[in-house]
Amino acid sequence: MATLEEQFNTRISGFLDDTGMAPTTLGMLAVGDPGLLREIARGRSVSLRTADRVLAFMDGYELDTGGAKAPSALPRRPRRARTTKRTGAMTEAGGNERTKSATRFLRMSEVQARTSLGRSTIYRWSAEGRFPAPIQLGGRVARWIEDEVDEWLLKWLEKSRGGSAPPATHN
Repeated sequence: MATLEEQFNTRISGFLDDTGMAPTTLGMLAVGDPGLLREIARGRSVSLRTADRVLAFMDGYELDTGGAKAPSALPRRPRRARTTKRTGAMTEAGGNERTKSATRFLRMSEVQARTSLGRSTIYRWSAEGRFPAPIQLGGRVARWIEDEVDEWLLKWLEKSRGGSAPPATHN
C-alpha cells in the first residue's frame, strides 16, 4: 500500500499529465509558491494545510474544466463564490448577494511573485490608484487582499490582450 506522500505525488503527477499544466503554474496558483513541486521532488515534506490547499485547487480545477484541459493559454483558477452579476446565476434571494468566503491576505513577496512587479512599482501604482491599495495590519504591516490582486491581474491581462498597451513597469 502506498504512503500518503506517494499518493499525493501520484495525484499531482496525474493532474499535471491530464491538464498539461506546468508544475510551477500549479504551485503558484494553488499556494503562491512556484517552486513547491520542485522542492517536493527534492524531498521536502509539505504540511497538511499545504497539501489540502493543493488538493482543493486540483479538485476545483477539475470541476471547472470537466477534467479536460482549459481552453485558454492560461490555466483557469477554481471558481469562487462571486456576485450573481459575474457568474450569471441567481441566488435564492434573487439579488446580487456575495456569499462569504475566507479572505486571504498576501504579503509583498506574494504580490511580487504573482504580478512580476517590483516593490516600488507596487507601492507607487497603489498610491496612484492603478493597483489595489494595501491594508495595514497591526501598524506597519502591509497586506493585499488576494481577490483584489487577482481581479487586477485579470483586468490587466484582458487589457493587454485586447490591443491596449499594458501599464508601464518602470521602477
